[in-house]
Amino acid sequence: MIPSQLHLETLGLPGPDGTLVFVHATGLNGLSYIPMLRRVDHQGEILIPTLRGHGADRLEADPDRLISWELLASDLLETLSERKFETPLILAGHSAGAVTALMAARQLRPSKVLMIEPVVLPRLIVALCKTPLRKRVTRRIPIAKKAAARRADFPSKEAAKAYYQTKSFFRDWEEAALDGYLAEGLTKTEQGVTLSCNPAWESAMFKAQAGGFWPHLSSVLQAGVEVSILGAAKGSTFPRRARVRAAKMGAHVVERDSSHMIPVESPNLTARWITDERKGKASSTRV
Repeated sequence: MIPSQLHLETLGLPGPDGTLVFVHATGLNGLSYIPMLRRVDHQGEILIPTLRGHGADRLEADPDRLISWELLASDLLETLSERKFETPLILAGHSAGAVTALMAARQLRPSKVLMIEPVVLPRLIVALCKTPLRKRVTRRIPIAKKAAARRADFPSKEAAKAYYQTKSFFRDWEEAALDGYLAEGLTKTEQGVTLSCNPAWESAMFKAQAGGFWPHLSSVLQAGVEVSILGAAKGSTFPRRARVRAAKMGAHVVERDSSHMIPVESPNLTARWITDERKGKASSTRV
């Protein structure tokens, strides 16, 4: 039987602080963020979905049919619609997961949306991704090319961990986050293990830019939902010009001295930010 909902991990129990939903970034999975989320001061349930085509999720993942992260938002909406959760509801996420949470917020109308390093591309690229020129534009995206060429197979989980620890992308990860990533991100095969997220799907995720960002942010803010955004000082997908614009629209925007991978590199800092924003103790704005 083909599943119709996302794989979902849960932390905590229903409580007075309501429900926090946290959505992961492209290529990662829910378990990558468990070490950080355990440090969030939240007296209630934390729901951690794994997106289509990633980790333990088993929804159909056809790279040729992925044009926009709207598909991921629809998956999230369907999964949450079948689940009873306590209010207030907070939607949060990292990178592609941040934008997916924002898209879902248009219908769910949570009390808050917390975005960590959302992916915000130039409007021209987003516009071209909605035209027949989409494939010509997206095949030039460097990170999509790199993802498609990722090594997928290893003789063992231990070999995979040793390999990743030599890579600059994983160099500054907290080890517990890397262990979580590998626990859900590898599938056993007769020869050893393989990536649960097919490199072709990860590449397609980076190319699926037709959904944009600004219309969703505008819609959610106009609905009266509080929006907070955490940007990194290094290697950010949330450019300074975008930060200024988002702040002018009404979002609370802060910057921290870390990289795009802040939730897995600086989990204490990230957990404090989520805790403060959840409690309404917003830190000073720097955009």
